[in-house]
Amino acid sequence: MSRVRSNPYGRWGCLCITAALLLSGPASAYAGGGQGGTLEAEVVKKDLPIEVELSGTFEAEDKDELRVEPKAYKGDLIVTSLVPEGTEVKKDDVLMEFDQDNLDRALEDARNEVTDKEVARNKAQADHDAGQIDQQATLHQLETELEMAKLAAEGAAKKAKHELEDKQAKDIKDAKDRLADAKVDFEQLKQLYVERELHTATENILIEREQRQIENLELALKNTVRDVEHYKTYENQEDVKTKGLEVNKKEAELKKKQIEFSAELAEKSAAASKAQRELDKAKRELGKYEEDGKHLSLLAPRDGIVFYGSMGNEMPAGVMMFGGGAGDEMRIGGRVRTHQILITVASMENLSVKMRVFENDIQHMKEGLALTVRPDAFPALKIAGKITKVDQVASRQGFLSELREFTVRGKYEGIYQQLRSGMNCRVTVHADAVPDAVQVPVLAVFSQEGEHYCLVKDGDRADRRQVKVGATNGKYVEITEGLRPGERVTLYDPDKE
Repeated sequence: MSRVRSNPYGRWGCLCITAALLLSGPASAYAGGGQGGTLEAEVVKKDLPIEVELSGTFEAEDKDELRVEPKAYKGDLIVTSLVPEGTEVKKDDVLMEFDQDNLDRALEDARNEVTDKEVARNKAQADHDAGQIDQQATLHQLETELEMAKLAAEGAAKKAKHELEDKQAKDIKDAKDRLADAKVDFEQLKQLYVERELHTATENILIEREQRQIENLELALKNTVRDVEHYKTYENQEDVKTKGLEVNKKEAELKKKQIEFSAELAEKSAAASKAQRELDKAKRELGKYEEDGKHLSLLAPRDGIVFYGSMGNEMPAGVMMFGGGAGDEMRIGGRVRTHQILITVASMENLSVKMRVFENDIQHMKEGLALTVRPDAFPALKIAGKITKVDQVASRQGFLSELREFTVRGKYEGIYQQLRSGMNCRVTVHADAVPDAVQVPVLAVFSQEGEHYCLVKDGDRADRRQVKVGATNGKYVEITEGLRPGERVTLYDPDKE
């Protein structure tokens, strides 16, 4: 945790570092005096180095997070073999293996599913093919009937034409011939009457009778022509029309069946295509299960050290992590989930330092600033480094916390074989100094109701004076208003007792 805070100046807020200040501060900074040996300090003006103290963690830069990511299998996995955490492994070493029984059952189910889909596909295809054959036979029959109806219609038309021609040739010709013969007979009769000089009365009677016969034959000719026209319009075309209607009926029936069969065949074709797609899908799933069976183990992707779970998802203390690391299930017989991070293989030759910085300290963090890293496990070891990255977005310290933290990362030169990823460390960030800062120890600054004040010595008295504070390095704080160099302040406020 950082020792630099935006509001650490109250008596109570500073008690946690009083001993450290008394032990580490310059001997000339404090002096005993006043009643009860009250500690005092002189207000000085000089450069104020800003050093931010942070807690950090070593992290492996070269690491691989391993998880079982089957393509089809979705059940849990039972661990059958597992290397201990902390084991140093070589590339392609077997790290973890799992029981195959559940996968074998899922594989058998997938094979049965393929068999069922093949049967369904074959049935749908057979239904389609049989329907197509039946439809072709029916359509062929209807097309034949239509052709026969067309031939019958053509025959009826030819027959009607011939009958009409015969009737016209015979009936009308006969009537015309009879009329012509009657006219010839009439002329001959008149000639005979002239030659034989018949009596006028007899002649007139015979001539009138022949004239009436000619008139009757002319009327008969007209009636015959009329009868032929009537026959042509009605009786002669009756069979032709009947046969034509039969053709139209067969054509309509053929078109109707073509439409119905097209819809039925399209439906059967769609059913066959769907069955084929389902079969292809089942085969793909089977292929995935078979592929899963070949990779139901974890192999080391690099040389390194084995860690259980993820090394990069630390959660704040007291916060429960749902669906995170493998936890207590990382053991022989343990049941783990697919797609969760089970093992991390990390190389210890390239470590970085990850630090958490509160929002009031982030102002001091810049890329390139110098660091001093002190591993908790090796307090005598001091490693020089620098900041390499400062996150610009803060995160909460916990789900219920209002505190915001930024992640800062640093690097250092060299390889330290004793260091391991996950080890804790203390980091001093050597930030920029505030030049010519009027400053006092942080223990000399008190706060009340959001205001800061110091107790300035005046002889034996200590007068309260309001001040404004600036930057601090955890030991000394900048006073921007309220104090002058050379004045003395007390580090004890009896009113705070």
